[in-house]
Amino acid sequence: AVVSTQSTGNMEEVRGFYRAQFCHTMDSETYSKSGHDYMVRHLFGKEGKRQDKKPYGCLKIITGTPPGPGDCHGCPFRHMDSGNLEKTLTGWKIPKPVVREMVSLSEGQHYQVACTKYFECTQGREAKFGLSHPNQYVVESLGGGKGVKTEVKTEVKSEVKEEVKEEAMEG
Repeated sequence: AVVSTQSTGNMEEVRGFYRAQFCHTMDSETYSKSGHDYMVRHLFGKEGKRQDKKPYGCLKIITGTPPGPGDCHGCPFRHMDSGNLEKTLTGWKIPKPVVREMVSLSEGQHYQVACTKYFECTQGREAKFGLSHPNQYVVESLGGGKGVKTEVKTEVKSEVKEEVKEEAMEG
């Protein structure tokens, strides 16, 4: 099942979240034409075959096939070289000391810890959880204690845990 659709119940919130994330690298018009908005609508069953998609968790993304030229997926902490990662994070107005810490964590192959640092920096609060799935990042970012129902968060966490177990058994 698609965790992000189940966890928020609001396609417009998710569309806004992704637009804000991608507009770091492109303007609004380019984003609209890029297909990312279509992807969100597709995940919510508004486009395409209207089938749920099971998105990959962090473990699968980190250990799987890296993105190719022009692709917009993968884990930046895993798939970007240190120089590009530093340049990207600096461009996103992340403070230099935090950028250095995240790059250092990435160089030490602590990709999820680096992602958690990014979450804390951009959300302005401590992450009292370990990130293990991109949808968990979205849920925690959108929720932040502001309206995401506890039972939905529990449902998402159990689904993420189940996926991590499946990926561990595959690997």
